[in-house]
Order: sequence, then C-alpha cells, then structure tokens
Amino acid sequence: MSKRPHSPNAAPQPKRSRKPAGFRVARPPPSDSQQSSSSSTSSLFITVSQPDERRGTLIAQTRVVPSTPDPGAPPSISTDNPEPEVEQNDSTSINLGSADTGPSPEVESVKPKRKRKTKNAHLLNEWLRFRSTFLDEVLRHDGLRDFQGRTECSRCQKRPGIIRCRDCSSGRMLKCAECIVASHETLPLHRVERWNGQFFDKESLQNLGLSYQVGHSGGPCPCPLAGPKNFVVFDITGFHLVTIQYCNCNEDPLSNWTQLLRERWFPATLSRPQTVFTFDCLETFHELTLQGKTNLYDYYNTLLRRSDNANIYSSVNRYSEIHRVFRMWRNLMALKRAVRGHEPGGVDATSKGELTVECPACPHPGRNLPDGWENAGVLLFLYTLFLAVDGNFKLKGKARRVNDIELMPGWGSYVPETEYQNHIANYVDQTEINTCESQHDALVRAATRSMPGYAVSGAMVVVCSRHCMVRRNGAGDLRLGKKYCNADFTIFAAIVGIILLRIVLTYDIACQWSKNFRKHMEQLPPDMQIPDTTQLDVAIPGWHINGHGETCRTNFNLSYMEGTGRTVGEDVETIWAGTNPLALSIREVGPAARHDTLNDHWNGWNFRTLLLRRFKEAVDMSIKQAETFDQLSATFSPEIIAKWEAIVENWNADPKAPNPYREPKSQTTLQDVRLQLAREEAAQVAIGEPQAPQHETSMLTFLITGFELEDSQYVLRREVAETKGLRSSKQLADLQEKRMALLRWIQNWREVQLVYMPHVASLLSRMEPLMETSAHTTPSSASVMLPENLPLLMPSSLPHQIRTLPSLHEICQLERRLREPQADDALADIRRQCRVIQGLWQFKKLNVSGTGNRPNTRLITLYKRFDNKTKHFAQKYRIAWQALHILDPNGSWSTRLKDLKDVDIRGPGKDLDDKSNSRYEPSWIWLMPRVTDPETGLHEEELNDCMRVEWAKSRAQMRRVLVYHKWKATWWHTRSALRSHDDISILSGIQAMICERMATQCARYWLPCMKEKNITPPWAVEYAASVDLPSTVVQQDEELDGLGSTAEDFDEIDIDDVDAEDEENDVDDDYLEAGI
Repeated sequence: MSKRPHSPNAAPQPKRSRKPAGFRVARPPPSDSQQSSSSSTSSLFITVSQPDERRGTLIAQTRVVPSTPDPGAPPSISTDNPEPEVEQNDSTSINLGSADTGPSPEVESVKPKRKRKTKNAHLLNEWLRFRSTFLDEVLRHDGLRDFQGRTECSRCQKRPGIIRCRDCSSGRMLKCAECIVASHETLPLHRVERWNGQFFDKESLQNLGLSYQVGHSGGPCPCPLAGPKNFVVFDITGFHLVTIQYCNCNEDPLSNWTQLLRERWFPATLSRPQTVFTFDCLETFHELTLQGKTNLYDYYNTLLRRSDNANIYSSVNRYSEIHRVFRMWRNLMALKRAVRGHEPGGVDATSKGELTVECPACPHPGRNLPDGWENAGVLLFLYTLFLAVDGNFKLKGKARRVNDIELMPGWGSYVPETEYQNHIANYVDQTEINTCESQHDALVRAATRSMPGYAVSGAMVVVCSRHCMVRRNGAGDLRLGKKYCNADFTIFAAIVGIILLRIVLTYDIACQWSKNFRKHMEQLPPDMQIPDTTQLDVAIPGWHINGHGETCRTNFNLSYMEGTGRTVGEDVETIWAGTNPLALSIREVGPAARHDTLNDHWNGWNFRTLLLRRFKEAVDMSIKQAETFDQLSATFSPEIIAKWEAIVENWNADPKAPNPYREPKSQTTLQDVRLQLAREEAAQVAIGEPQAPQHETSMLTFLITGFELEDSQYVLRREVAETKGLRSSKQLADLQEKRMALLRWIQNWREVQLVYMPHVASLLSRMEPLMETSAHTTPSSASVMLPENLPLLMPSSLPHQIRTLPSLHEICQLERRLREPQADDALADIRRQCRVIQGLWQFKKLNVSGTGNRPNTRLITLYKRFDNKTKHFAQKYRIAWQALHILDPNGSWSTRLKDLKDVDIRGPGKDLDDKSNSRYEPSWIWLMPRVTDPETGLHEEELNDCMRVEWAKSRAQMRRVLVYHKWKATWWHTRSALRSHDDISILSGIQAMICERMATQCARYWLPCMKEKNITPPWAVEYAASVDLPSTVVQQDEELDGLGSTAEDFDEIDIDDVDAEDEENDVDDDYLEAGI
C-alpha cells in the first residue's frame, strides 16, 4: 500500500518524542462540565445559530438568562431537580400592573463551542477504506503466505520445509524438522507450527526432539542428567512442555533449582522441580497488577488460553504453583530494591519498615534537610511532617484458617503482626465513647463493623498528607471497627524514630482520639513513643470536618492552624481508589498473603506519586488567593486590619483565647425586629400620640400574618404538586378542606388589608368572582383561582403607581424593616439544612452504601424531607429579597444579601464532585455574615497567609526531592563495599547510578516549570550541564534554605530550549513521577 501523499499546505504535525525510561508523562483527565440547575425565577431563552466547522451546518444553541420574577405572581417552587408541575391555570391570571423590577439584565453573550479534536475519527474513517485489505493480510499469516511454490528448507535447501517458528522473523521462514531443532538449541520456548497441507497446525520443539541443556554456563555438558518428563515452563507466550537435562559435573556441582534460576526460570519447588515460571512471566504480571489491578487467577488463565484457547490439546493445572511462586518473587523484588542482598547481615537483618518505598519530598533529618534546620525559628513549618490517617472497610479478609507464613513481618507498610495483635488483645472490650456532635462512621460503628466469616473488617493506613505516600509500618488490620487501640499502634508505629520538632496529624475523628493520646502512648513500647521535644498537632481533614459540630470546626480546622498551608488531609482517601479493586481477590487469600499484596501495591503507589503538578497548582492558586485577599483588605482601614491580625496572633499563641474563626451568629432576626416594633408601638401609646390605631389588629401583626400566609400558600402548592395525578377520595377531601381553611384565613386577612391598604380594593374586585366560585366549584374548573395561587397583594407587590402613594409610605417602610431580618432568618435556616444534608450524605457514604436497599431507601426518604425544607426556606428568602429589591433597591442590605440561585445552595465545604479544597470557592451564603461583622476578614487573612506558606513549602519540597535522590545514590555506593562475596557476578549487580539519574531527571522536569513561574532555585547551577543549561552563578540564601532567590537571578539561565523533543510532544502537561 502506497504512502499517503503529504499536502504542501498542511500544518506540520508535532513529533512524538520518547520520554526517558523510568518516568512517565500523564495527561490529566478532562474535567466534566458542570450543569447549572434551573432557576426558580422566570428566564429568557435566547437561541443563537452558530456555524459548525466540522459539518458545515448551523447549530442552534439555547441560553437561559435569569430575569427578575414578577412579584405579583405566585412564587414558583425552587428545586435543584425537575419538580412536578403545580396546578395553575394561566387563563385566570390577573394583570395588576407592572411593579418595579429594576433594570433588565443584559443578555449574556454565547461563547462559541470549543473545537473538539477529530484526529482519531479522521484516521478511523481513513482506515475503513482499507479494512478489507487489512483483513486479507491478517489471514495471509494463517496460510503459506509467500511460500507458494517454494517448499524446500530455507536453511539446508535439501529437505522439505514444512515447519515455521512464530517467534523467529515473524514466521517468514520454512524449515525442516532437523534444521528447526538445530536453530532452537538455546530457544526452547519458541512456538512452532507444522503445515499439514491445508493450514498450519500446532507443533512443539519437544515433539521434534529438542533437549535443552540447563547449567554448565549454557554450553554442552559431558555428564548430562535427564530432567523430569513433561517439564512445564510458563512464559508470557503461554506454557510449554520442554525436555531438559541438568549439568551433572563434579567440578562445580549445583543443585537443580539453582541451575534453573540461572536460566531465569523460577522453580515451583526445590526438590525435583517439574514446573518453572520465567522471570519475564513474573515481571509482566507484577507490572500488570500494579497498573491494572489484575488478579493472578485471570493472568494465569490468560496464559493457558494463549497456549490453547479452545482447550483442544492437553492442559495443565498449575494455579497453586504460580500463586506460591509469585509471592516469593514479589518478596525477592522488595528485598532486592531495598539492597538487602548487599548487606552483611543478609535478609534476616532487615529492620522494620525497611522495604517500604519512602517519600523523597518529606523531611528526613540527615538525608535531605540542611544543616541547622532545628534553628529555623518562624520557618520551622518548612520542616514539619504532615501525616494523615484513615480506615477502609472494603479491604476485608475472610477467616480462612490456613497456615500462612509472613514473608516480610513488619518489613513493609504493615506493622509487625505479632506485636500488633498482642497490643489490641488488651483492648477487646474497649468501649468507644463519643462526645462529638458528628455521627461519623468510625464512632457510630466502631463495634459493629465485623461480619460473619471475616477475620479482618478493613485496613487503616498512615500517609504523608502532603504527598500521599504510605508510611513505613503505617498500615494495620481492623478487627472490629476502627477502635482507638488500632489507631494508637498504627500511628505511633509510623512515626517511630522521627526526630522532627513538629508533626501535624489529620484524622477524621481527631477530636475524639486526641483527648487521651498521650495516655495511650504511654502504654506502648518505649521505642514507639515520640520525644517530648516533638510537638504533635491534630486536626480533622478538610472534607470530613463539615460533618462535625461547630466546636470541632473551629478547634480542629487545618485552615486555622499556623504553618499548615493549604493542607487538606483528604489525599489519604485517594489511596483507596488504587486498592479497592483488589478487595474481591485479597479477601480470599490468607492473612500473610493479603499483607504481601497490599504492601506491594502501596510500594507501587508510592513510586508513582506525582509532585510537579502540585507545585504548579500551588503557585497559581497562591497568586490568585493573594489578589483576592488584597482586594478584600483594601475595603477596610489599616486600624481594623491591625486589630484582626492581633486577634489571630493571640489565638495562635493561646488556643483558649477567643477564636477568630468561629462563625458569628446571624444578624438581627425577624423576631428581634418584631419585638422592637412592638416596643415602639407601645411607647407611642404610652406618650398618648394623637394617631389612633386604625384597627384592633396592628399593622405589624397584619404584615406578620401576611408572611405566614405566603408560607401556607407555598406549603399547599407543594403538597398539590407532590400528589399530582390520580388521587383517592380521602386525598381529595383533605385537599379541599385545606383549601377552604386557607381561603377563609385569606378572606379574614383581607378585611384588615382594606383598612391599611384601601387602594387595593379595585384590584380585589377583579378577583371576587373567582374567589366566590372557588368556594363552590371543583378545582378542575377553568374559572377557579385556587387559594394557594391567590395574589396576597403585599405592599411590595403593588404596582409602582399605587405603592408610591403617601398613604402607603408607612406600611411600605414597615415591610422593608421586616423583610431584611426575614431574609437573614431564611439564610440561617438554609445553612442549617445544608449542614444536615451534607451530614446525611456523609453518613450514607461511610455507613450505608452497599448494605442493601432498605437502609438506602430510608436515608433517601430522610434526605428528601430535609431537602424540601431547604427549598421552602430558599423560597422564603427569594420573596424577602424581591420585596427588598422593590422597596429599597439601594439600601445597605444590598451589600450583603444577594439574589439566591439554586447553585448557591451548597456547602459547607465542597461537594463530592466539586473542585479540590485549594480551588474551592464557597457559596456567598456562608460568607455573608462575615461581611458586616468586625471578625469578617480573618478567614480570608489566614487563607492568604496559608497560600504563601504553601508556595514556600512546595519550593522546599522540590529541593528535598533532589537532595534525597542524591543521598540515596551515595547510600547505594556505600552498600557496594559492605558485603564480601566470592562470586563477582553477584557483586556486579549493584545499581548505584539509578538514583543519581533520577535526581538529574527531576531537575530536568522541574526547571522549565520554575522558569515559567519566575522562581529561582540555587541548585539550578548544579544541574545546568545535565539539562543542557549554561552554567550561571546563583547566590543562595542560607536563611531561607534556597527559597529567597529572585526571578531576575533565574533569568540568567536560559532554559527555553531545554529538551526540544519534549516541547514538541503533543501532551497537555508534563508530570513527573517522583519516586526512588
């Protein structure tokens, strides 16, 4: 097939550069576009025709632009989801004039759609034209291909060539049986086929007479020893039956299994092995299970099907053998990577947690911290260790009652099992006392998580919360819920030997665990206790804290802790995404095999953790948050800012001082204003003012009753909407009684309305026929205006020409005074309902999910009840806001009360599918009380300070990665001389250069990003030559540990041309996988 001609006008295609081995480039997944929910107000629909460049057609786009609702119309029902339609006949609506609704909103411009990439579709469409040709070429490989008419052996040219090898030259040569055996003396695992006159049938080298010699350095042995019959070798191409013979020389006697290992064949047994697995077979599954979470059963059956997919030929059963061998292989790889083969003490001298891949970005004294870090003073936050703890009840383990052996007891991420079991045995009857306002899973079900037939109910891990890497000895099994004894041992085992001055620990029940942690620590072995010089601060993660009470949200909030940056503490949850797919397989194995599997996968997780992307986001968000804070601070006087800063500093120094982050109470409530107005009215009567009351019902009571009628109408409209459809006779009777009661209430209220608002009489006269009819006609009549839809004609809903009459000035002002606290009350109720709803969903996620339909249905029913209340309060707020917008559009209330949209009803905190905490912007409903209160700016102040800390911390972490790898390389070099061994071939296997190369590669990825962010690292000179940078002298700021260099210094280094091949790569971002 000819190559497709290249168009001279076509744009040049970017080259696909090949990334260096050991590092990966990832493309971030596209974020889902968020769809805004429909607004309860009326909307303007705009349709715009836009050309589609891909199809040459016009696409109609509809845009919904919210407009101000008509205050005279019955309030619509605000919902986040489609609601049942409310019964209302448009033919009965009455035109009461046009009320002031303010300036009409401008029409939003419709942004053109972003062009989608059509490259794949174009290539597929091109391939369809040649699909038949592709199929013919595939079928050609099943026939004689180009061998028609040429049947002689391609090697000897004497005998007929009827056998081909699929693995040699893609089967392009036919040979005779003698030649095929001679050419495969050292290739016993190749797959051969015999031409039977019609097609190629399966053949084996064993049947053709090949006998493979193992041992004797690969050469012929004068004293061969025949191996077992039907010797089975598993390779990535399937299983093979091979005839082997061992070396039986007396000069250098080796055991049979040693000879097999030197052939890169792993024996299943030691005495007379009959099954082996190639190193390639084991390595392939190891990488496959770490990446795709493939279980060994599926991989094993895949190998069987590669050899005989239709199960026509004789098969073998070696599943138990591959399970045992892979456990050995995985353990050997962990020991090899931890340099245990080069230590004089050997494998048995392995210390606790030594086989864990450690985080290179965390502070390691003596490895990647500068001299004198202990005297950093206010910069001590740069050398703080951040840890996070969490439990997972999906990683269960069945009570198999098998005699399993721990291959790495306490050497990996799991704690030493024997010591751990001895500790928790002392707390079998421990009762977890919950004094927190949260109904969290860890407390609610601390003693109810066990299931019949399961010995392990889950797992608990400790990770570094800044980089999400599992700590050494930072994992433990849960036997009966998430008890404090499990957390005590796991947490303190993960921080054994740490000599840092400060540790910040996040835990979803930190408010409870922290009460007695000092007492619990004293009951642990002395080597597991932290020194008195180490300060341990505990906090609740950023998302879980929303389910706690106000006390926890203020005292255990990471955002309020000094030196924590924008640490969220929720990254530990992402680890479960990598281990939960293993749940179905690991629960079936023994406890030791389960530990081996999780240790291995957590090591793989640590090795693949990304750091560069987090640095980019930290810098970008710090700039954005600083700009937002500067704009906010500019609105306050320097005296107020200084006062707020003093409050924050006092609270940081003394946690018992007034907490500046505690959310202030709501402003004046409706009942407060009602009480004040009643007192004013009583004072007027007491001083004998000449104006006599116009009615026995005061104007204040009249308006309050009007508010109550608005609520009653909404409740009845919602009830009608929820029961719309076929109703029983009882339901119809109950509904009619409620309507009649509401109508009589409205009619009685009308009598008072005519006293205070006589000008509405003309408007009421138009509704009298309908009101009278509604008392005697079924609701289905077209001429009926139902009581729940009757306009109440409050002062704010009157037409402008009536509302501005002097006689209505007093009642309009009174309504204005009442509407503002009514809006405040409604917002407070909305916030309270949001907290309840979020707590319900959190409780469902942690306690109910996956436990059956009955608890889920009950919880959803409960959620709907609270959601309906939220919508009720939202409607009440919208009515109050609309009235204020009409009565006093430019009043002081407008600086803090905003138009409430459905998308604003969210929080506290981000939703599950929302942005991360560092990018999250809270809804204005949670910020509104802080705008007018003197304590308002403290949250934003601390937020900005934390973002600056995040910037400095990211830069410090970046430096630590490079220094850690350099230290690791030196450490590797020192291990080469520790162990003396007579076999030079073993000593030559030391890998000392890999960490040096990884440090250089880290710099190669980091420097272009830092150039873009105008950040100058002093270590750039050291790696300038390695990444093709001109050498430049950069001054290092000793006090800031290399964090104080300026952008001008860095401009001297030209890194724009670094790795031109990578810049041509068609990848959105280059992400560095920083591991060891």
